[in-house]
Amino acid sequence: MKTFASWLWFILISLAVSACSIPEPGQLVVISKPPAFRPKTPQEVKSLEDAIAAVMTVCTKDLGLPVIEPYYLHLYKDANAYAAYTYGFARMDQSMVRLTWAQPQETRLHVNLERLGGVSWGTLLRFLAHEYAHNIEDVVIGGTHGWNQWIREGFADWVAAKVMDSLGWESYASSLARTERALARHGASLPKFSELEQTRQWVRVVDRPKGKIQAYGLALLAVHRLIEKKGVAGMREYFRSENFSASFGLSWGDFEREMEGVVKDLVARNTAKKSGLKAEPRPEWKSGYQWQYAVKGLGARGRSTNEVVREEIFDGVPAYILRLGANDYIHTKDTLALSATLSGGKTITKNSPPLLWLSWPLAASKEWRNTSVVENLEQKSSQRMDVETVVAGVEEILVPAGRFEAYRIETYNFHTGELMFEQWYAPRVKWVVKSKDYRQEGVIEQELQSFKID
Repeated sequence: MKTFASWLWFILISLAVSACSIPEPGQLVVISKPPAFRPKTPQEVKSLEDAIAAVMTVCTKDLGLPVIEPYYLHLYKDANAYAAYTYGFARMDQSMVRLTWAQPQETRLHVNLERLGGVSWGTLLRFLAHEYAHNIEDVVIGGTHGWNQWIREGFADWVAAKVMDSLGWESYASSLARTERALARHGASLPKFSELEQTRQWVRVVDRPKGKIQAYGLALLAVHRLIEKKGVAGMREYFRSENFSASFGLSWGDFEREMEGVVKDLVARNTAKKSGLKAEPRPEWKSGYQWQYAVKGLGARGRSTNEVVREEIFDGVPAYILRLGANDYIHTKDTLALSATLSGGKTITKNSPPLLWLSWPLAASKEWRNTSVVENLEQKSSQRMDVETVVAGVEEILVPAGRFEAYRIETYNFHTGELMFEQWYAPRVKWVVKSKDYRQEGVIEQELQSFKID
């Protein structure tokens, strides 16, 4: 039995521990009447105010959405403060802290800065566009918080994709197409709309493997089709009235059946492209081989030249040295996997094990998983990359260098299921003739202009 002294000691210790972990209140930033801003490239975004100004400009002038004025940002330095102050009256559930970086509330956005460490302003702009759309749902459109979560999230992703499109960083068609390809791959395990209606249900799906693309991808595709029917006006009406049939011109049940058919069609078309491929062996490279590409994306255009400049032993392994600009990329001779990057003869990044973007021999429906630790030696940091890749089909593809039969190769984030890269490998040129690198801030595309091999 505890004595009074022992209870007092216990309480004092508890108070001392609590005092050590008392969360700090957030910093308040007020955005009021920002100037119109349309950054041509992500590099033009230099601050949080710039990013918000760009989002507001596109939402108001291009999408016809009302502006939130003024807009309040609450910035918390870590997850503890974010959890403690966002809701004010109650601490945020730990699953929400883990899965979110921000929470909108009417005219306010609560932001966990700890989750944004190392994120560029260009990348943050897409995130902010998504959350700003939620603020519009909450206040300006006049929602009553009774609507379905998948419509909320789908509309927010639609707004974010439209913002990227208006800025010229990634076309809306591209955002939709990569979503459809990811849904086609994971279509057999997609959730039902009934599993995505409430916030807790939504979080449960997002938290499972491949759940992010299954939930957000399905929601974006569904909202895209609803807006095709009745435009943004239909979404406004739904958020005001919560009357689905009156807002979109068909019943909830009819729309569910329509979407089931859409997903089945995506899966069928994806499966059909995985037949009739022959195995393709690993090519042999030689010094002097060269591939020149036209590069576009993120509001910019340019050219790049990839050249095999030599062969050497790197970390005890025979390798080709592929030069691009000022950097040398080390590809192992046995698999062409990327093992390191050099600048000025100095190793700046190292991959353990090497990144296996292609797996030989390439064959119909072949899949492989690649887990690697990417070490940045200059920044003294590392990141674990876990991806799965599939040979999705063979296509005849036209690029500036000509028309080629090429293997279409898709690389996905293993955990979220999101499409990260697409490459078209052509045996005739012994390398990639086209590629798409999908990033949060947009897409970078390369197309072969010319090549020099034996």
